[in-house]
Amino acid sequence: MSSLNSDINTATGIVKQVVEQVAKDREQLEEDRKKCEEDKQKWEEEKAKMKNTFIFHGQVIDLNVGGSHYSTSRSTLTKYPESMLGVMFSGRHDLEAMKCSDGSFFIDRDGTYFRHILNYLRDGEDAIEFFPMQSPEILRQLLHEAKYYQLECLVTVLIPLVRRYSVVSQDDISFKFIRSNSSYCRMTDYSGESVCSTNFESKQVISYQLKNMKGLLFSNVRFLHPLSFINCDLSNASFDNCYFESDVIFKDCILDGTKFNSVYGLVTNSHNVSFTGSRTDSIYFDMNLKEALHSAGKIN
Repeated sequence: MSSLNSDINTATGIVKQVVEQVAKDREQLEEDRKKCEEDKQKWEEEKAKMKNTFIFHGQVIDLNVGGSHYSTSRSTLTKYPESMLGVMFSGRHDLEAMKCSDGSFFIDRDGTYFRHILNYLRDGEDAIEFFPMQSPEILRQLLHEAKYYQLECLVTVLIPLVRRYSVVSQDDISFKFIRSNSSYCRMTDYSGESVCSTNFESKQVISYQLKNMKGLLFSNVRFLHPLSFINCDLSNASFDNCYFESDVIFKDCILDGTKFNSVYGLVTNSHNVSFTGSRTDSIYFDMNLKEALHSAGKIN
């Protein structure tokens, strides 16, 4: 009897395990079925999306850029896949809303400059020799358009070209004292606007952008106002005996051999000091200024 009870208990345990396993298998099968249904639904949605998407092959694409009409190929427009045009005409997006009555695609930008953009897409850097090199303003506008179309390769090419034709002379940044009486003294820049003073509220900001400022000397100036250098070439320039009392920004600048001698106000938590995007390993900082800037988190 004892042996029979033992066999019954064993059989009961086995049946219980089988029942539990069958229940687990059913749960897994139900989960798999639901996942298959979800995958199927996603695939159907993707097929519907692809059906409604303009799939461009090698055909000619007509563009209306601010009223100027251009014709080119999809391969040209998608030469740089990460650019705005590359993404737009990749075939992944529905462009019906951009389509004009004549079948062209409308882009709300200045069509005059787009021909240079298109020629760059067609010919790469070979197209640059036909850019309007003698017109810094047009080059600046082209740079603006290249940024809009997210053509980083062209942006990289245009920045030094704009700087080359945007030279700032020493006279342009000469600061001079103007005294109106014995107790009042202010400092002006080349434009005649007040920038520094012992008891005069300075103008809001002085900003230099995309300028060639190689070798310039900023000497004995107490900057009360924010000072901004963006994409400037300040190689071998010097800041001697200067004091910064407000924000000072060096963003994406060339600072090879730039010198900071007897400069104060860069190491402070009271205003923003930034060298974002600029190499600082080839800058000359006097005394312990570099270590102090590093400790303060102003430079890497």
